[in-house]
Amino acid sequence: MTRRVVLLGSGIGYSASPAMHNAAFAALDLDWRYELADVGAADLAGIVDRLRGGDPAGANVTQPHKAAVIQLLDAASAAAERVGAVNTIVREPDGHLLGENTDLPALATELDRLGHFDRAVVLGRGGAARTAAAALADAGASVRLVGRDEWADLADLLASADLLVNATPVGTGEHVSPVPREMLRAGLAVLDLVYRPSPTRLVREAGATGANAVTGAGILLRQAARSFELWTGRSAPFEVMREALGRELGTAVHA
Repeated sequence: MTRRVVLLGSGIGYSASPAMHNAAFAALDLDWRYELADVGAADLAGIVDRLRGGDPAGANVTQPHKAAVIQLLDAASAAAERVGAVNTIVREPDGHLLGENTDLPALATELDRLGHFDRAVVLGRGGAARTAAAALADAGASVRLVGRDEWADLADLLASADLLVNATPVGTGEHVSPVPREMLRAGLAVLDLVYRPSPTRLVREAGATGANAVTGAGILLRQAARSFELWTGRSAPFEVMREALGRELGTAVHA
């Protein structure tokens, strides 16, 4: 019987995760399938409960459910509890559901590649934003989380920052940016967790100033590889997943 893994989220038709995971399953000759499950908040509890039986081996979780899903699980890892967000659910043999956060180590690796930062501004207050803030705090940066009600103050906040992280969905699948071009500068690195289109408008405009700017494709790849290993107990075929993601996005993925 084919085993399934699902991505739980809302408005997730853009996701590149099926391309990566299905290529990985095929490479290891696993009879598994990764599918999207577009779920509203009112239906989340029922969908999660159905993971306890049948064939699902687990799930990924994306916006806007990363925080809410924690209360529906039997247990959560220390990392997931720390940031109050789950992006991976593992179904254990007894049907219990364990919440993990594979975004945190993926973000930590990307930040290390991007540079050292003293003062970071993170757009958003959801699970992705809190995870980014935790990774930055671990790296010794001071972090300011900025909700949309504070975006009018962005110019002042960014003037003293050396890193901007977009942890909102703004820019996903469309030619928009959460930050006006005039607020970007060479001394302000940018990490946009949005990965489609790749590069995003924010990354393109930041790069045009001479800033070091990257999308979230590398983070997506790393967290996916760790999720794959948690579900299957097998080492993820990282290069296979990287190539599949690159084909899906139409660009090379550096990770």
